[in-house]
Formats: sequence, C-alpha cells, structure tokens
Amino acid sequence: MSTTKSIFFASDFHLGLPTHEEPCEREQRIVNWLHYIKPSAEELFLLGDIFDFWFEYRYVVPKGFIRFLATLAEFHDAGIPVHILTGNHDVWLFDYLPQEVGVDIIKGPHSFSRHGHRLYICHGDEVGHRPRSYRIMRKIFHSRTAQRLFAWLIHPDLAYAFAHRWSQKSRKVKPIAHNFRGNDEPLIQFFTQQNTTDRHSLYLAGHLHIPVLFPLPDETPSIVLGDWISAFTYAELTGNTVRLMRYSDKEKESSIISTAALPCHDVCIQSCEETNRTP
Repeated sequence: MSTTKSIFFASDFHLGLPTHEEPCEREQRIVNWLHYIKPSAEELFLLGDIFDFWFEYRYVVPKGFIRFLATLAEFHDAGIPVHILTGNHDVWLFDYLPQEVGVDIIKGPHSFSRHGHRLYICHGDEVGHRPRSYRIMRKIFHSRTAQRLFAWLIHPDLAYAFAHRWSQKSRKVKPIAHNFRGNDEPLIQFFTQQNTTDRHSLYLAGHLHIPVLFPLPDETPSIVLGDWISAFTYAELTGNTVRLMRYSDKEKESSIISTAALPCHDVCIQSCEETNRTP
C-alpha cells in the first residue's frame, strides 16, 4: 500500500441518539467529514458504536442514516476499504451492511499490520476490568441463541423503543464523556499488559468518549478516539506518524490535537526501514 495516503480511524458516532443537534445535522457533519478525508484515504476503520442501536431482523433494518450509508458505499465503490468493528451499542450488526454497502464487519479486538507496523484496535468495552454484571449482560448480547429469540419474540417497533429509552436513561445516570485516569485507566493498563507479551506499534480504542493520545510506559502510542457527539475527533495514520485530529464542520478542515511517531520494534524494523525508504 502507498504511504502517501492515510488510514483513518473514528468511533462513537452514536447515530440515532437524541442530542442538542437535529439527527440530520449530526449525520451531515459526519458525511461532510467523510467527503473531506476521502481524497487522502487509503482505508477507513470505524471502531464501534457507530449506531446508538442496531438490530437486523431477517427482513427489517433500522430506518434512517441514508446519507451516511450512501457515503460508505461511495468509499467502497472507489476502492477504499471500510471496516466497522462492533461496539456495545451496535453489537448486532450482521450481514446487511456487508451485502448492501460493501463494508467489512469485525467482531471483537483485532490485530493487523499496516505500513510495516502491527496495530491493535478494539472498541474498548471488552477489555480491562469490567463489573461482573456487565460481563454477564455482554455474554447474553453476544449469544446467537439470545439474538434469535429476540428477533422471533420482539416486534421491531417495541425493540427500538425499548433500546432508545434504555440509552437515554443511561445518559442521564452517567455523563457521556469519561474522566481519563492516565496510567490508572483500565484500558491503558490492558494495553500495557498486552504490549509486554504481544508487541504492537499502535493501540486504538473508542468507548470512553474522550480524545486522548497517551504513551504507554515504553512510549508506544495509544489513542482513545473521542466521539462525534461533542468532540468530533479521529486519528490519521500516515507512514510512521499518527495524529489525533479534530474536525470543524464550520471551517471544513481539521486541526491537530497531538501527534506521535510509531516505534520500530524488532518484529517490524525491516518493514519500517522499507517504509522510510519509500519516496
């Protein structure tokens, strides 16, 4: 792959979540950003909670999001791969988007190589310390048996009404943005432990709704991507450099929040050298 273009990462659009903005305005902001990055995009990764709730029945999918889905289809048609890693709000993404839009659905944390580096991506809800009640609920949500029973027994109108009420109640109980705790953050502790046994050059996650580029103890960069409810942030990887960026829809441009160079570990030093020699 050419290193003159960039790989983009974003998460937590929560399309369908009522906010101070009209749903169509918030969707249009995301679509405008996608058009903004498209000329320089080599690949796009969306790390979960793209929809505030999504469930695919056999013949029914959620209404809305037409502009957003059409833009993802434009990426696919232009030869730009789009990957959606499911989050805790859109875990029930199945085969509709791959078939109709051309995106790739990834379940769970994922490790892969790009630009001579190993990258680790996850949504963030599935790693680190989690209460036992959350682990049980997550196991049920991921159960194929539970998913089939839900589809057979619950009418779509009731399912979506319940999901939206649950989401709104959750937002009232706790704030959307998380208070980042640095090295004490469970997500960072997980990345640190992961990197001692299986080294990567970059870790990326969503879920916490706060944009942070934070170095692990060995200086390996980790990024929490923020959200598109209030932060409007994303990450851009170009060659050996990753940037945490903020998009302004008013200016139709982005600004750099922070930047880091990816380390060349022993397992990828030869690939890094080849990348650095690429004109």
